[in-house]
Amino acid sequence: METFCHMLENREMKTDYLTGLCDRRGLGEIWQSLAEDMMVHCLYIDVDNFKLVNDIYGHAKGDALLVFISVLLNETFHGQLVVRMGGDEFVVFCDGQIARGEIEERLFTIQERLRRGDFDVNIDKFLSFSIGVSYSQPVRAGLHVILEQADVAMYQVKKSGKGHFVVYEEIRVQIEEEKRIKERAFRGEIWHELRLLYRPVVYIQTSDIYAVETVLQWDFPEKGVFSEEKFMPVLKQYSIDIQLGRYVLETVCAQKQRWRNTEFDKIEFYVRLTSRFLLQKDSIAVIADCMEKYHVGYGELQLCIEENDFGEKGEKLYVVAQKLLDMGFKVAINNFASSSLYVLQRLPSQLLKLDAKLLAKTQYNKKSVYILRNVISLGRDLECGIVAQGIENTAQVKMLASYGAQFGVGDFYGMPCDESTFFERYRDRLFLTHNLRPTCFQFARQLTDEKGEYTGVFTGEEMAYTTGVYEGQSALCFPGGKVGENCVRLPREVMYSDSYSICFWVKPDRAQPWSSIVYITYMDGFMSLMPNSGHGDLFFRIKDDREPDEWHDLICRPAVPGQWSYICATFDVVTHIGKLYFNGLMVGSMENMPDLKVADQILLGGDEYQDSFAGKLAGFEIYHYAVSAEVIEEKFKAYQRMPSYEGPDGRK
Repeated sequence: METFCHMLENREMKTDYLTGLCDRRGLGEIWQSLAEDMMVHCLYIDVDNFKLVNDIYGHAKGDALLVFISVLLNETFHGQLVVRMGGDEFVVFCDGQIARGEIEERLFTIQERLRRGDFDVNIDKFLSFSIGVSYSQPVRAGLHVILEQADVAMYQVKKSGKGHFVVYEEIRVQIEEEKRIKERAFRGEIWHELRLLYRPVVYIQTSDIYAVETVLQWDFPEKGVFSEEKFMPVLKQYSIDIQLGRYVLETVCAQKQRWRNTEFDKIEFYVRLTSRFLLQKDSIAVIADCMEKYHVGYGELQLCIEENDFGEKGEKLYVVAQKLLDMGFKVAINNFASSSLYVLQRLPSQLLKLDAKLLAKTQYNKKSVYILRNVISLGRDLECGIVAQGIENTAQVKMLASYGAQFGVGDFYGMPCDESTFFERYRDRLFLTHNLRPTCFQFARQLTDEKGEYTGVFTGEEMAYTTGVYEGQSALCFPGGKVGENCVRLPREVMYSDSYSICFWVKPDRAQPWSSIVYITYMDGFMSLMPNSGHGDLFFRIKDDREPDEWHDLICRPAVPGQWSYICATFDVVTHIGKLYFNGLMVGSMENMPDLKVADQILLGGDEYQDSFAGKLAGFEIYHYAVSAEVIEEKFKAYQRMPSYEGPDGRK
């Protein structure tokens, strides 16, 4: 078989004026003379970031670069057909008898030579080649077909990060699928085959349902179910995602209406909307009209915008997002991965939905664990709710909870399902504060809570128990001691909510200035309840280490030695209001108390600074939300109604 080398010798061809290479017309003429059974390799080469050279250094420098590349390609592929297709695009046709490994070795050679400064050290550092390859094609397949294959492969390289090569045969199935997606979308068949499914967003600490996330799926004929990640990038190229945005919004609002007066009446929906939809001139009006049509409140939808969209769409998207916030919508940054901290500065988002890749990588990489932990901490510091995506197992749940993520979604909690299945499956699992049972320690000669989930550890040599506030109730006796002695350390998991109420009965043996009965440390500070401070008062204190000179104190009269007193302290993470109750009555309230996030250690009967507490503790309860004043008053009165009650009034 005649080789390229022989066929190209002494052959007249149309050439490019700048590089002297064969041009597009010359390629067509040469192709006509090739034997139909001849096999060729086609390499479609595009110069990445070439426009920057013209913009920064001028067209003369750009032309010089093209001449350099033409020489580089001719030298590397000597004896093969090198063509300048136009602009910064080149094609190389190689003899099909050349081994694939040799071709790929030459591709690595041209990449390396371009990057190592053979042309201009200042320019080469941001240059590379995106290359599409079509191997072993017969000439009879047609020039147009072979070029299209290599061109399609090259554009896949462009979309996936530039600077490497892709072989058409390896992505052929994907390309064919994308083509079928486009065809069915343009013919309108997509609207009969789309399904909007639902999956639960859970409160991590309880696994109760907090919200509903929408998931688009396409029942594709003969191919099965396509995920949104598979078809959405294709549809975005042709603006069909704009129509999809309207479809999703309409479907969700209609679903909200159907669930009125049911268990899911007020549940939030997380709805992903593309930036292209949001940037349409009438997008705000379309959204408002849809909400009004179905009588859906703005606060019932959490609109999720992709993190990357903010970088690509610039100021216009910030303006739209702010308008939505002003209307009363909740706006979330979807797939947040710490790469766009500027977005956090600009957009007052209430929610960060973490990229599932952040969690997946923690299984293999300790560095990824640190990144995840600090991203969660950053979001919490900015008072954003944290939704962890891609949860698959219990170990991930425990890790996320310990780092302060409040909400989670993933296969671990349930696969996407239709509305009826979702309703029946999750209607009894809604996250409601009144369904959250407190963690109670009755100290019935043990340090395990009533449900048998948590067990404390006594740091001293021997524990003692006595009668509590009424006959039949047990109390834990603390003998006192030096710092860290004779205390009880509870598992950190008992404080699984950022909002909390801590209620207990305490009977000091003596007045001990600054000794804590409850002491909790956090990443950023501590919380302490002291029956008797150095000022002769009872203190509910929160110290935020991020504010070195700030002490957040709620104060009332002290617990009297030798007498039982009922103490409750509450904190609401949403309002940042702390409250202190003494014997059933609210005696203090403070705004702007700091959220210290996840508890690190929980001590009863002492702290890290003062002598340990001497006295008795009974009826210790931790609620996972801020209990109301009415409930606390009723809890106190319930004790008073006990026949053998021994409380603040001194009655036996």
